[in-house]
Amino acid sequence: MTKTPVSSLIACVLAIISLFLYNNGVIEDNIGPDKDNYQKMKKHEPVDHFFLQRSWPDLKPDIRAFDQALVSIKNNEANRVTFIPGFDHSWQLEGPSNIGGRINTVLIHPTNTQIIYVGCATGGIFKTTDGGSSWLPIFDDQSFLPIGCLVFEPGNPSTIYAGTGDPNISGFPFIGDGVWKSTDDGSTWTHLGLTDQRIVSRIAINPTNTLEIYVATMGIPFERNNDRGLYKSADGGATWSQVLFISDDAGVIDMVMDPSNPLVIYAAGWNRIRNNEESLGIGPAAKVYKTIDGGATWTILANGLPSIDMSRIGLAISQSNPNTLYAAYVDDSYSFHGIYKTTDGGLNWNLLPSNGIDPWFMGGFGWYFGRIVVDPSNEDHVYICGVTLFSTIDGGQNWIAADPSGDTHADKHDVWFVNSNTQVLATDGGLYRTDNAGGSWFDIEDIPNNQFYRIVHDPHNPGVITGGLQDNGTVTGNSTGLNSWNKIFGADGFQPIYDPTNSDNIFVEIQNGGIYASDNGGAFFSSATDGIDNSDRTNWDTPYIMSAHNSSVLYTGTYRIYKNLTGTNALWNPISPDLTDGIIFSPRFHTITTIDESSVLQGVLYAGTSDGNVWYSPNDGSTWNDISLGLPDRYVTSVAASSSPLNANTVYVTVSGYKYNEQIPHVFRSDDNGTTWISISGDLPQVAVNDIYIHQSSNGQVIFVATDGGVYGTLDGGFHWDRIGDNMPILPVFDIDVDPAVNTLIAGTHGRSAMTYPIDSILISVGIGDELTEGTIDFWPLLANDILNFQLGNSRNGTIKVFSVSGQQVLFRNLANESTGVLDLSRLDAGTYIVNYRSNKVDKSIKFLKY
Repeated sequence: MTKTPVSSLIACVLAIISLFLYNNGVIEDNIGPDKDNYQKMKKHEPVDHFFLQRSWPDLKPDIRAFDQALVSIKNNEANRVTFIPGFDHSWQLEGPSNIGGRINTVLIHPTNTQIIYVGCATGGIFKTTDGGSSWLPIFDDQSFLPIGCLVFEPGNPSTIYAGTGDPNISGFPFIGDGVWKSTDDGSTWTHLGLTDQRIVSRIAINPTNTLEIYVATMGIPFERNNDRGLYKSADGGATWSQVLFISDDAGVIDMVMDPSNPLVIYAAGWNRIRNNEESLGIGPAAKVYKTIDGGATWTILANGLPSIDMSRIGLAISQSNPNTLYAAYVDDSYSFHGIYKTTDGGLNWNLLPSNGIDPWFMGGFGWYFGRIVVDPSNEDHVYICGVTLFSTIDGGQNWIAADPSGDTHADKHDVWFVNSNTQVLATDGGLYRTDNAGGSWFDIEDIPNNQFYRIVHDPHNPGVITGGLQDNGTVTGNSTGLNSWNKIFGADGFQPIYDPTNSDNIFVEIQNGGIYASDNGGAFFSSATDGIDNSDRTNWDTPYIMSAHNSSVLYTGTYRIYKNLTGTNALWNPISPDLTDGIIFSPRFHTITTIDESSVLQGVLYAGTSDGNVWYSPNDGSTWNDISLGLPDRYVTSVAASSSPLNANTVYVTVSGYKYNEQIPHVFRSDDNGTTWISISGDLPQVAVNDIYIHQSSNGQVIFVATDGGVYGTLDGGFHWDRIGDNMPILPVFDIDVDPAVNTLIAGTHGRSAMTYPIDSILISVGIGDELTEGTIDFWPLLANDILNFQLGNSRNGTIKVFSVSGQQVLFRNLANESTGVLDLSRLDAGTYIVNYRSNKVDKSIKFLKY
């Protein structure tokens, strides 16, 4: 159970600089007038990309619609009694478990330190009972898996409280639905409310009256409202009252309770708004607030604390001497400002010397960190979290790097003191333990909580998966080595591409379109972006593809399409004008998001954009036709050309976006290269769709889509959809692929690593891969206009009949040694019909919809 160590220097470089690596591996200098602000807020980029996808063309995400979609999925799962044939199997976890993902909070049993709970940024809650050798998820039945804080009920560690939502507020939809409680060590959970508060940053419980609970919340980070601040319950969470409200753009990011007097509480305010037109992380709310009467009245503490606008504040209180507190401040440039200390319960504060602390240890994105932690048995032993970790043993007079050997991943979020020598550290790359007070650390988890952006099968190694991870590079492996996946490239990982004709040729990608190529099987990669203008607007998840007709030909998109004719010796040339609407939101937003080429007709190209445009080129980019008419003005997540020669003009489009009480279709098909579109969303829930895969042998009947709530599939071309599998949590899946060599569907989840699903029984249920001597029998499209195609595999005799749903025969065809053909539906009214093929050996019926 090992992870590759990352030195402190490399960790800092990856966290601070790699977000700016662009096409040819240099730092981007052409960011425009907002360059300085962009650099300060660079850690936003991954999740800004996420929630911008889901909000265009609106200024902020529609949280009600998103919540409605996830609740609908959860209810459907709870009430489902039947599955589409083949959809009732379990997903196989493929890993990785050894790479390490984002962990926000850690909780260790007070009397049995082998029992540890961790809360992940997007992957739920995991528990170990053997000190980290093995872990199990314990929160998977819930709709919102981002976890911000975990606490035990004082005196009763079998009762656990979980606050949902990511308090680092790195974007939509890493929000939560309030507070949950378990009374059986995490086996089952009960919801305690505060759904509208969305980000729970801290929970404190009165040790003398455990029915009295305090909850610090940040509210919805995308809009101004009054659902923020500190809440109190006097009845164990049955009801809540807001006892501290600061402003409609500020919440409470941290809170500590005096262990000797639960009426005394300290709270830290933070101004925080993030949407498509505003990023607020600094303001006058950055103060420390104190109550001595359980929240009835509050005082803003001063006497040595900053009075100017600041950013995030972290608080820590000594358990051994509650009059001693520490407050860590982030300044108005999102850098480390300093640590203040009081020894008289907040009456007076002194700025501690920063001797030994790297002033840049928060990397310019200090809003992402806020944890300062005091040894419960020693008020002078303190940790402060940032990109790196620092500690003091003399009350803050002198500080040292607490990971001198670089054993841990960058970006620290929580520390738990087991004792003065042993601590456990939560990072963006997993969980670590030290037994010598930070002298050295070792990894103690193999939790599969990685966030995939893109994922593919390796065509040269059946069953092997390769994908790009948030903050953890490009990795490869499968379940045979669940804990031994290999990292083949660094930074944030995106689309990998294998040359199917030459196993030595591999492409990988980092953020913002940094493409790298290897011609020696991945032993060495070099930049592969020559010719792409560094000043071009690029998407965080920049699309690029390899032609199915010639593996030396590749296409990529900035705000325009580029083509490369030289394979790994990449030299790109633009072949399109600006395909976006120009700059409306920000330079980073208006980009190309998806590209595809027909695998039937070489040079037939399609492209989609972040601002709702879809384009078609019939001549390899010489001309481009806008085919957006008939599609919703939403972020285009995927465009996919049909791979069937019988449907060479068919193309599919998926979109993101949420709008409350509006039925927005998210999956579309055109049979005329985008001249007209029809929705094939059917009964798919109102959930954003991130990717689409059309099984090439099904003539468009078997389709899989990756959504914000898991993976869905249809066997009838989009008339009826169902969620695939019985064990995938409700979480985003960004990318899917099929490995034809082993007949598995691959899902790249954003929070629970990679999973695969066996599709043999799905394909057999629709006559693909069955062993009928009569061969495959198929009708399509099942959302038909004037024509219904049929393919009977072998040449046949027999009859084809079409019936209305009432049983009336409305069409008849007598076959004379035919294998393919069409049925003319032009005389039929719109509605649902049943088509039947019958011979002396076969009797098969399929339902279709005429529109």
